[in-house]
Amino acid sequence: MKNKEIPKGVRDLLPDEVKVKRNIEQKAAEVFSSYGYQEVITPTFEFLEVMEQGRGKDNREELFLFMDREGGILSLRPEMTVSIARLAATHLKDVEYPQRLFYIGNVFRHVQPHLAQYREFWELGVELLGAATPLADAEVINIAVKVLKEFGLKDFKVSLNHVEIFNSLLEESGLSADEKQLIRHLVVIKDLVELSNVLEKLSINEELKETIGMLPILHGGLEILEKVPYIQKNQKASKAVQELINVYEALKAFGVEDNIVLDMGVLRGLDYYTGIVFEGYSPELGYGLLGGGRYDNLLEQFGFSCPATGFALGIDRLALILDKNGSEPKYYLVAGQDINLVVTKAEELRQKGYNVQIDVEGRSVEELEKIATAKNNCTLVYVDKD
Repeated sequence: MKNKEIPKGVRDLLPDEVKVKRNIEQKAAEVFSSYGYQEVITPTFEFLEVMEQGRGKDNREELFLFMDREGGILSLRPEMTVSIARLAATHLKDVEYPQRLFYIGNVFRHVQPHLAQYREFWELGVELLGAATPLADAEVINIAVKVLKEFGLKDFKVSLNHVEIFNSLLEESGLSADEKQLIRHLVVIKDLVELSNVLEKLSINEELKETIGMLPILHGGLEILEKVPYIQKNQKASKAVQELINVYEALKAFGVEDNIVLDMGVLRGLDYYTGIVFEGYSPELGYGLLGGGRYDNLLEQFGFSCPATGFALGIDRLALILDKNGSEPKYYLVAGQDINLVVTKAEELRQKGYNVQIDVEGRSVEELEKIATAKNNCTLVYVDKD
């Protein structure tokens, strides 16, 4: 086959890249397991109805769709949370709750590819099902912080918000669905100029208008909540603020408050979020590292009413900012004229826990020494009958 191209937005991973990826997966799995989370695996593709039941029908342009031979429309999974919700509603209805699950897998979105954004990418994350308390939200956020610290990241923040603060203010405004959607979009992308222009033209309460306009720029500690007194006039917003405070206080108990910042502009892009939402950022990368939140109504879409919270971390993005010069395991290159001696020595070293390669090309000692010197942490062992 002459054509060696691969589709736009997908990649081959070479040995060093695979090594970094596997290291991330292994360490994250160890952290998740230490908190009692168990791994699950879902299919790479689902019926389109499953995806749209969970995510709504507004995101179809992101999906890779195809038909099976029975005429069913299938979708490569664009995320893991909807599949986990379907899995729990299908197989875990009658088990003891809460359930703590984690996953590692590839997902697919039809996006415009650029650095740190591919059409096939890898995610890992946790889902805590069956617990509706602030402590459950705090546990999940704490694990997200612990995972990033496990990889040596220090200068990162997790931005925290509660979507009901924003949603209840818009609900009170009396705006149309299209107007709400536009304002929500402008807040998410932090387009303050256009947001101001749109709000200026609306016939809504001036104090409410001012409060909505402030939200994208409010970030910091609990003190920022005092800068939007209008929220106290809205019962749902006030309740959401108290839940946000409760989660923040629980995070202080976990000792991770230095990595937490309140950001009233964080809304996440999916409609299934119902409460606390959060996103993790590092200044070394211009994109989010992780994101998640509470989605208490999603499982109900599959016939199983169950509160839930969780997060997903982008493996590809984390790999971009990790130290690629981390410690390499020591390994041996074993060679010699007698194949029996070579194989025996190699097995002996493997039994001791070392990585071992054997010379399969009959090279001279001089050539082998050059190879060993050129590689990191490689020791040549030349065995001979004498």
